[in-house]
Amino acid sequence: MSQQTLRERLEQMQAELARAAAADPTNETLRSLHHQTQAALAEVDAPGETVIDQGFQRELPSAIEDFEASHPSLTLAVMRVMDVLNGIGL
Repeated sequence: MSQQTLRERLEQMQAELARAAAADPTNETLRSLHHQTQAALAEVDAPGETVIDQGFQRELPSAIEDFEASHPSLTLAVMRVMDVLNGIGL
C-alpha cells in the first residue's frame, strides 16, 4: 500500500465525517476526528517521511465502536484507514 492509497482513504474518511457531522453537528468526537484527519492529510502531503499522530491512530478503534450502528459508512472508512496505516507500517 502506498502514500497515495493512504491519501485516498483519508479523503474518503473526511467525506464520511462531513456527512455524519451534517446530521449531528454538535458531536465533539466527529469534530475531533475531522480535525485529526485534516492534520493527517497535511502530513501525507508534506515532503519527507509521513508521520501520523499516534493519538489519531489510537482514536480510530474507539471511533469504530462509537459509530458502528449510527454511521456504518463512516465506520467502514475508518476501518480502511486503519488497514492502510497497518499495511504501510505507520
